[in-house]
This record gives sequence, C-alpha cells and structure tokens, in this order.
Amino acid sequence: MKELKVDFEMIGMAMEDVSRDYMEYYFDTETGQVITLSEEAARYAEGDEDIIREDLPDWQKAEIEVAKNIRDNNTERYINIPEKPTYESYNMMVDFAEGVEDELLREKLNIALDGKGAFRRFKRVIGDYPDYEKKWYTFKDKRMKEEAIEWLSLIGIKAV
Repeated sequence: MKELKVDFEMIGMAMEDVSRDYMEYYFDTETGQVITLSEEAARYAEGDEDIIREDLPDWQKAEIEVAKNIRDNNTERYINIPEKPTYESYNMMVDFAEGVEDELLREKLNIALDGKGAFRRFKRVIGDYPDYEKKWYTFKDKRMKEEAIEWLSLIGIKAV
C-alpha cells in the first residue's frame, strides 16, 4: 500500500459536494493532493485544440493544463473523489442527535430531522447551541476522516 500525506478536510469537502455541477474533484495518487477543477476548465481540456486561448488569465491556463493532464492520465494517476450519498450525511446527523445528552436539544434535533429540509433545519437548531455545535463539527470531522481513510484504503493509499 502506498503511503501519502493527505488533507482529510479537502477530501471530506469533496465527498460532501454532491451537486458537482460546476466542480469536479480528483485525488493525485503521486502527491496526495486534492485537485479541484471547474467545469469550464474541463470543457477547454476536452477541446481538440492544443492551443490555450491567449486571452485567458494565467491561473485559468494553468487549470486547463491540469485538466488536460488528468484527462490524459486519469486511470493511472488521478482518481475521481466519489460523492458521499446524501442519506449517509443524513444518517450522520441522526447518529449525532441520538447521542446528545440534553433532552430538549435532542428532541429539537429529531424534529428538525423529520422530512424535507432536514439539513437546513438541523444546522439552524444546532447553531443555537454553541457548545453542541462545536461537538457536532468534531463528530462530523471524525466521521469524515474515517470515511476518507476507508476510501483511500480502497484505492491502495495509506494516509500518513
């Protein structure tokens, strides 16, 4: 198993971005970096022209070059970071709510988690309890790190 230093927070953020309308995320199996590519850079990279438009800013030209590199070497070096299904994020909130000692807050969280709009309501309720909000983010970060470690293991990477 290959050992790499990784940024668990970046991997977690990539996994949580389920819309993927404007961004795509790749893991570089040589450097351990998370690469974020815009939809626009990917479109430019898919074009047949080898010339990058001169009127683009340097940062965008660099992003297009990275996108081309990913396109050309995707199966070997760059691995698309998978999206975490929304039901898993929901289940994480349920697990946290079940462990809340404060009965009133636990009840409020359970009500917030019922039905459409649960994510927004959960954030609003937990935001009214700063101590528990901190506990929530600690809980969530720990879970996301565990999930990232599991995914990295599946692709043959051991985080160091």
